[in-house]
Amino acid sequence: MKILVVGNGSIGVYNNISFFINNHTGNFLQDISEVHSVSFTQSSSVYDQNNNLLNFDLVTHSLNFELLPNIKSLSFFIKIFQLIRSYDFLYIFYPGTIGKIMAYVANLLGKPIGLYIRGQYYNQSFIDRIILNRAKFILSVSPSLSNDLLRFCDNVDVIKPMINIQLSDFNLDRNYDAPKLINLLFVGRVEERKGIYELIEIAKKLKFNDFNFVLNIVGGGDLFDKVKILITDSGLQEYIMFHGLISDKDSLKLMYDNADAFIFTSHDEGFPRVLYEAMASGLPIFTTFVGGISGRMKHLYNCIEIPVKDSTNAGVIVNQYLDQVEVLEKVGRKGQETLKEILNGSLLSHSDLLLKKLINEK
Repeated sequence: MKILVVGNGSIGVYNNISFFINNHTGNFLQDISEVHSVSFTQSSSVYDQNNNLLNFDLVTHSLNFELLPNIKSLSFFIKIFQLIRSYDFLYIFYPGTIGKIMAYVANLLGKPIGLYIRGQYYNQSFIDRIILNRAKFILSVSPSLSNDLLRFCDNVDVIKPMINIQLSDFNLDRNYDAPKLINLLFVGRVEERKGIYELIEIAKKLKFNDFNFVLNIVGGGDLFDKVKILITDSGLQEYIMFHGLISDKDSLKLMYDNADAFIFTSHDEGFPRVLYEAMASGLPIFTTFVGGISGRMKHLYNCIEIPVKDSTNAGVIVNQYLDQVEVLEKVGRKGQETLKEILNGSLLSHSDLLLKKLINEK
């Protein structure tokens, strides 16, 4: 079967000879290409050598791909019509503007589609509901997203998380005793939708209440320079440390293992990989319950819930629990148990589950 996989990011183009995507998507494409004739398509951008998330070269791995023209051009629509007609089945990473357009056109042309739901904003319009209703099957990253998606499609399954974590990676020696200096960790892009401003406000409250802490921020983003200035203006330069993007697995694991608590302030998600990484380390987690997070996380069981876009109350909650050692130890250990159950469970990998679904589409 000829399968067109439609991404919802961009292919990093380097000198028109190398074409980069993230390694999780790349490995997924390799797996399904062993069974079907597969091509990958999404928009393109100039490759940023500092963006180590794009580290899988499609050319080096001999994978087929199609670069899409600018979405505002006539050539874009000509291209997608040609592509859709050329393939037997479209598998679309959703939501995303390009994926939505291609899914709708595929429906008009009578081409079957399957959806991979990664983020929470998949049901924002009448067009979204048409696409969801007409999908042959839907795969998602979280049980809570899956339960909601059953309203639109009766063929919905959850994939095993695409994470490079083994049981041997678990930090089983974590000391939960209250340290003299509390080491907090945030891993994610430095941007508004990740709650970076709320994170700074939480730090302000901790400082006001005389907590002895340091907040380590791992990640890059569009607001990196602006946020640095804001931190200086807020007198937090001694409390907040920027580490930039850390792509080396061992170096990143060390950041988790050296931390005392993990704070995640995001506004929207599917299910973030960083929560799995924090759970593996046994970290107590403070997190918003957006997207699919509530499908795996439970307040005061394996995490502590903080409100979305509400730095005042989030700060109160962090202050309330940060020195409650028994609570922090409980949620940290239960987080490890949760992840262990997922890794040892019966869920299929993304590629295996998709291949199983495609058997019925031949």
